[in-house]
Amino acid sequence: MVQQSIIALLLPIIAFAAPQGYSSNPATTLVTGNTGVTFKNNCGYDVTYSVLNPCSSENSGTISAGSTWSGDLSDCSSGNTALKIYKDGSDKPMQFEYGLVNGNVWYDLSFVDCISGSDDFNQCAGAGWSMGSIGSCPTFACSGGSECCQQGYCDPYATAAALQPNAGCGAMQGYSLGELGVTMGICN
Repeated sequence: MVQQSIIALLLPIIAFAAPQGYSSNPATTLVTGNTGVTFKNNCGYDVTYSVLNPCSSENSGTISAGSTWSGDLSDCSSGNTALKIYKDGSDKPMQFEYGLVNGNVWYDLSFVDCISGSDDFNQCAGAGWSMGSIGSCPTFACSGGSECCQQGYCDPYATAAALQPNAGCGAMQGYSLGELGVTMGICN
């Protein structure tokens, strides 16, 4: 329990300190000044979502094929937000996790629940995932298999990744809080 708490507290610090081995050219780029969160369902089918944020009430619904969902990017001292995306008929979400810490946005992909300790991504919504922020901020992108365990969490400690698969971006890269946002997509 203590180890997990320490890891959760260190994620934003690690994100800024760790060398980034990820693409700086997002598949989808946020427009400067967009301080929100945007998710694009590029799949040919609807997905179900739930948003878990310890500083606000949970919301959930359906994101139709080809549609976009938008949410708020908020600084929550009690924790960060998880956008859980479910494939139809599955109770095992793929998660996009994000939050603001001291004027910087941090984010990561989590496949922990939908692959359940294997490397089978068939339970995960989508096939091709991406997540990033603006400009030169790191982007994570993968299409299934072992590269997703380098670009995201396949277990709680990312033991398969050479670098911690989380990123931070903001003032340290010269961006102001008003420029920060997160963009995500599936079936890219």
